[in-house]
Amino acid sequence: MAHAAADAGFARELGSFLETGCNVSVFHEDGVIGPGEDLISIAENGLSADILVLVLSPASNLPRWVRERWEPVLSVRAKELGTRVAVVMLEECAFPGLLRRGGHFFDASERRIAGLRRLKRWIWGLELGTEPAMSYSADLETLYADVADQIGTVMAGAGEAQRFAHEASRDFEAVLWIPAHQRTLAQVAGAAGEQLGLRLAGPVEEDCKVVREVLAKRRCLLILDAPTLRLGAMIPEVRTSVLITSEPAMAADEGPSVSRARRLAAAGRVSEAYEDFHHLYKAGVEPEACARELVWIYEQWDRMEEANQLRFQVGPAPAEQLRLF
Repeated sequence: MAHAAADAGFARELGSFLETGCNVSVFHEDGVIGPGEDLISIAENGLSADILVLVLSPASNLPRWVRERWEPVLSVRAKELGTRVAVVMLEECAFPGLLRRGGHFFDASERRIAGLRRLKRWIWGLELGTEPAMSYSADLETLYADVADQIGTVMAGAGEAQRFAHEASRDFEAVLWIPAHQRTLAQVAGAAGEQLGLRLAGPVEEDCKVVREVLAKRRCLLILDAPTLRLGAMIPEVRTSVLITSEPAMAADEGPSVSRARRLAAAGRVSEAYEDFHHLYKAGVEPEACARELVWIYEQWDRMEEANQLRFQVGPAPAEQLRLF
């Protein structure tokens, strides 16, 4: 990040904002304009980065922009090296109009946070290969401030959460909407794992740990749709923000059945399948089939005593030994 020493406070703020909101590491201390240097010379030194951010202000602005000097650095050389150049205007100043073009100019002079959010979306667009929308709904400002600009956990109405999930999807690596109303911890963890592309083969405690560890490494928005139980076991403290709806927006899924439980097991949602098979076995629904599946799950979880006990309970009676004499 190339900037004047007078703008070091803003550079730190911007660096923290981008590191929280994107998958980037920001180096701003190496980009301070020193004696005998200017914005272009610092920019040239920073072309080894994937993204170079220029902070424009009266303190960093060149007395005279000579096209034959800045264009080879910011356009030609940057393109050759594959460096994306972003320009953030901190304060109004005179500079070439060409720097405003190309979708990489961000005005932070009047409303700073708006400029920073647009820069963040632009960076996500580069990573995800999308063309980010830059509009924001004013009535969703609180949600943007609480969970998009920083890591946070808040509650909102179902309709408001749905609008925010759609509009703010470009502010996150992924948005996960998890139906949680009247659902068990295994069902919630399984739904989260499926949306994260995970196969959860362990007991529910292990599943929650896996989901929490993955979310702690990724900048996601986790939306829990009207949970009716505590979900702290799978909620991370870093990177991912959490939005909880105050009323359910999605209807509950189908009830347990042997076919559904088998589909869950095949999809890698084993702790959910276990709950269904156990419920059905206790209810006397296809007990032998459920018992076989439960034995298999117990064996996968290395709970051999329970597997053998269940196998003994439902297994065929031993044949009477024939008398030889």
